[in-house]
Amino acid sequence: MIKPDAYRRGLEKMILERVASAGIQVVRSARRRLSREEVEGLYGEHRGKPFFEVNVNFLLSGEVGLFILAGDGDVARRVRGLVGNNDPRLAEAGTIRVDLGIDRLHIERNLVHASANGDEAEREIALLFGEHP
Repeated sequence: MIKPDAYRRGLEKMILERVASAGIQVVRSARRRLSREEVEGLYGEHRGKPFFEVNVNFLLSGEVGLFILAGDGDVARRVRGLVGNNDPRLAEAGTIRVDLGIDRLHIERNLVHASANGDEAEREIALLFGEHP
């Protein structure tokens, strides 16, 4: 997912170019505002944590890009490597969150969301696209 902060800065093309250059293809995409129900479903395991409402409200603040990706090997792991640590302060140089990020103090403003693994990707695809891959 490309988050509202990336769209506000016009970074969609640059982010997708990095994904494509890693040999990962976009199978399906949509750009839209998410509902509160969708966002809470996406981050449900964090309900009750101090950052939960901040994350939810941030994702509701603008349009997001949703992408189903495919490629060789463990695509979820490969994409996570491209985007970097969830906390931009801990992400490695060369990752999307370090190279393109500008707000390291607000962890929710980290440009992208990437599924942690294949099972999570399937759950998120069902939630956000209404289908199983």
